[in-house]
Amino acid sequence: MDELLRERDILNKNMLKAVNATQKQTDLVKLHEQAKRNLEEEIQNYKDEAQKQRNIIFHLEKERDRYINQASDLTQKADSVRMPWPLDKGKGWKQWTLRVLLSLC
Repeated sequence: MDELLRERDILNKNMLKAVNATQKQTDLVKLHEQAKRNLEEEIQNYKDEAQKQRNIIFHLEKERDRYINQASDLTQKADSVRMPWPLDKGKGWKQWTLRVLLSLC
């Protein structure tokens, strides 16, 4: 009879160890799942931010091209005016500058 009690105590002790080990593993799985969700959310945030930056770059490149075209058009207009360059920067300079600006508009 004593031997059966001793065997029962050993089995109970082993069962408690197994329950504790199982609980630890369950807790670890939950922790890893939460870490995985956090990392997936962080990755999605980086993807969203990268898309926003690509959009900004696209619009900036579009604006740059527009300014390049505008500068080219204005350069062509200025070249086509062919007004004589004033020799001094007195009165003639102001009048010449005004004529060039008005002709570009």
